[in-house]
Amino acid sequence: MKTFFLTILTILIGAGFLMAQSIERNVIASSGDYFEGANISLSWTLGEIATETYTVADNILTQGFQQPGISLRIYVDVMAFLEGAFDVSEMNANLNSEGLLPLSQPFNSAPWNYAGTESVLAIPNNEIVDWLLVELRDAASATTADPSTTIAKQAAFIRSDGAVVGLDGSSNLEFSNSISDQLFVVLWHRNHLGLMSAFALTEAGGVYDYNFTTAMGMAHMNGQKSLNGSVYGMYAGDGDGNGSINTNDKLLWESDAGEIGYRATDYDMNGQITNQDKNDKWQSNNGTISTIPE
Repeated sequence: MKTFFLTILTILIGAGFLMAQSIERNVIASSGDYFEGANISLSWTLGEIATETYTVADNILTQGFQQPGISLRIYVDVMAFLEGAFDVSEMNANLNSEGLLPLSQPFNSAPWNYAGTESVLAIPNNEIVDWLLVELRDAASATTADPSTTIAKQAAFIRSDGAVVGLDGSSNLEFSNSISDQLFVVLWHRNHLGLMSAFALTEAGGVYDYNFTTAMGMAHMNGQKSLNGSVYGMYAGDGDGNGSINTNDKLLWESDAGEIGYRATDYDMNGQITNQDKNDKWQSNNGTISTIPE
C-alpha cells in the first residue's frame, strides 16, 4: 500500500499537478464509515496501526491513510438583564430606537482590550438593547474558573427579552471549542458589573443553556441585583468598567452630565446623561464590586 501511494505521489509531482491545482484528499481503505450530527462529525477507516504526518509551513505530507480529527461546535443560549435598561418586566431599547448603537463591537479598548472584529451593516432588529462581551471558561468549578481558564470570547447582542444572541439578532452564539472540565459563562457590559454563572452550563442537543434572570444565586457569589423582586440583572453604574462602582464612576458622570450619545456614563441607557443616571443607578449601587473570579 505504501509503495502504491508514494508512486502515485511521485507521478503527480512530476506532472506538475500539485502546483497547478487543488487536489481533494481521498482515502483508500478496506472499511470505514461517516456519521454527522447537529454539532459533531465523525469519520473512520481501517488501515495501518500507525501512520505518520509531516507538516512544514502550509505543506502536509501524509501516507494517505486517514488521520484522527474531530470538528466540534458549541452553541450557547444565555439569558440576562441589564439594570440600566430594565423597565417593569423587560429592557427598553432606547439606544437602538435613537440610532445610537454602534455597528462595531465596543470592547476594543481598556479594560477589555478585545480585538474581535464583530460588526454589522445595520442593527438587525428593534429589540436589540446593546452589545455584550461573552466569555467562556472551562474549569472544574466556579471557584477555579479564573481568567486562565478562558477558552473563547465573542461580542454579541442582548435583546429586550434578555436573550443574548448572535449578530443576526436571533441565533444562539456559536463557538468552536472543546471542553475539558465544565463550561462557565461570563458576561461583560461597558457600564454594568460583569457576572459569571454560579453553576456549570447544562447541555442538551449540543446547546449549552443558562438563565441568570431567575434567581440572584444564578450569578457566582450572588453577583447580581433584584430588579423587581422576581427577576435579577447586572448592576448599573460601572462607568470605567473596572469591576467596582465607586466615586470615580460618579466623577466620570459629572464630566459627561448634559451630554447626549452612546456614553459609558449613561447608566440608565436612554441616550442622555442626566441626574437620573447618578441618583437612580449609580447612587444605589455605589460600593458594589464584581464577584467574577480574577
